Amino acid sequence: MKIIPHPKFPMASFSFEIYFTGRDDPRDGCIVIGEDTKPVFFEFETQYLSPSTARTTISSNRNPVAAFDWLNDGLGVATIGDREIPMAHLVQPGSSAAARRFPSADGRHYEWRKCHDDPRSYELFAAPNTRIAMFQKLTQATPIGPSHATLQYSFSHDLLLLEALLALNLNRWLDWTA
Repeated sequence: MKIIPHPKFPMASFSFEIYFTGRDDPRDGCIVIGEDTKPVFFEFETQYLSPSTARTTISSNRNPVAAFDWLNDGLGVATIGDREIPMAHLVQPGSSAAARRFPSADGRHYEWRKCHDDPRSYELFAAPNTRIAMFQKLTQATPIGPSHATLQYSFSHDLLLLEALLALNLNRWLDWTA
């Protein structure tokens, strides 16, 4: 697949690119598709269980892999595989007001930072200044149809990709509803 570089960053920074298709809603109808070392396919679907609770199921290749249980339309509990954590752990205060960090199952902390030149875009950092991914809002035709955003990244780790997508979509939702 063709990688379209962000004007501010060199193309060699990232090895993989996946596309955000479906609805441009980080909680419901969002589909993430592409390929890194193998096909990547995630869906975010939200069902309202009562007036005060909802569940977002995150599926990979049509199999549930994570869930967000929302309370009063706010942050509740995230289930990632067999691990349950407060959703707030995926959007902890980061190194600046424009950053939020999350702990990974690998024991490390990662941080999504809003891009200064485009507040709808985010960069993912491992360690203080090691950029490993970039999410950018970008409407484009792709090999799989129209896309409203892309995620370019330089790692190949299934669980980290899932955790990064969960934290990214929570960041997008929080910023979208602020």
